[in-house]
Amino acid sequence: MSHRDRAGTRCSIGAKTRRAVRWAALMSVLLLSGCAAVDARQRTPGEDDLRTARLQSPGGEGDVAAPATSPVPPETPAPNPPPGDAVAAEVASDQPPPVEASGTGGNASPPPASRPGATTRRELLRMNDPSLQGLSSIARNRRIHRMLEDQVPEEPDFPDLRDDPLGRAGVPIAERDPFPFPWLMNLIYEDRWGLEKDPLRARSRRIRKRATVDIRDPDPDTANFPNGAYTLPKGRLYIETSPVGFYGPSKVSPRIYQWNFLTRYGLTDNLEFRIFSNGLTVQGAKGKQPATTGFSPLAFDFKANFWEENTKYHIPAVGLEVYLQTTFGSPALSGGTQPSINLLFDQSLPLEIGFEWNVGITGVQNAASQIVYEFSFQWSFQRQVVEDFDIFVHGFYNAAALPRLLSVQTFANNALPTINVVGVGGIWTVNDRLAIFGSYNFGTTSGSPSTIALLGFAVAF
Repeated sequence: MSHRDRAGTRCSIGAKTRRAVRWAALMSVLLLSGCAAVDARQRTPGEDDLRTARLQSPGGEGDVAAPATSPVPPETPAPNPPPGDAVAAEVASDQPPPVEASGTGGNASPPPASRPGATTRRELLRMNDPSLQGLSSIARNRRIHRMLEDQVPEEPDFPDLRDDPLGRAGVPIAERDPFPFPWLMNLIYEDRWGLEKDPLRARSRRIRKRATVDIRDPDPDTANFPNGAYTLPKGRLYIETSPVGFYGPSKVSPRIYQWNFLTRYGLTDNLEFRIFSNGLTVQGAKGKQPATTGFSPLAFDFKANFWEENTKYHIPAVGLEVYLQTTFGSPALSGGTQPSINLLFDQSLPLEIGFEWNVGITGVQNAASQIVYEFSFQWSFQRQVVEDFDIFVHGFYNAAALPRLLSVQTFANNALPTINVVGVGGIWTVNDRLAIFGSYNFGTTSGSPSTIALLGFAVAF
């Protein structure tokens, strides 16, 4: 081989050798980096100091002859050693213990009944708890809501007449001024959470009540003739409507079909704003009056809850409703501007019967287009038959709690007829947001509609 060929071969071999060395170096760097990363992930806190100490000591990991199980402490300790296992243990103590799957030998998960939210309304009813016995369906629904919040059966702790009204408030005795009627404060309380000893828990109750929808608490107002004393939670909305509303003829009024509706909104936990109307109305001919079809006037309404039922001393829940029926509707169906005011009562009776009754003054327009004020009374006895299904017997005298009857009537001497209606009905709560109701009623006086058939539903938002 010539000198030139040998030189070319050496150059070729040298180039290949250099490329192989470069690739080997690159792979070594990558391999070492990967090993370091894996080692760092697997190392526990504080292990870096121990590893450093072993490398710096004569018998450390760098000395092959020294056994790995006999580390020597470093000659110069680190200026700020990390907390190591002590900090890890402290952090672990602040964290909740891990929950392992059942059968693994670790901490078993809690039983379903002890988890928050595990207890349901149906399960509480199946428990047949004594605190739910003897209550009407309305009072029971409010008690169940309280029990679902706590996940334990709890009966409201009503104070005795001789108890200190501020005994649960946490206000020092030296900073209190005496009340003129302390016994009266123990008879009446405006909110369920007012009985709580812990103000933070009381506030939590109020917020949780707003956060959930339950059309059972309170139940729909248009299901029966009286209106309940309880109001919607703040920010909640009910829409109640009766597409079926047939009113038979009477001595002074024709046959009528109405599709009424009621919109309720919680301005506060104890105050509702409401809009009611008999809606689409088809009125038959009567005497010289021709048949009329139109939209019944709107009524603007406020309902307030004063206090809740005290089952210990048998004091009913009390509310107040004030509405104003306007002329915003078809002129042929307008009855002028008619005000009304009613006191609302809810009370639990024996045999788990709920008694709702209203008493008030209602404005009615007579045949001379004059607004005349008359006494009105509405009542209802309601009882649960099976879960989420109630039946009731109800009625009204002169006027329902809402202006269901047309007030433009023709009769002699501008006198107002006596109206009295009684009937039966039922409420089926389909779920937390929907309730269906209906009733069949009949009049007992000549001025009353011969029959009233109602069928409707309510939706909660």
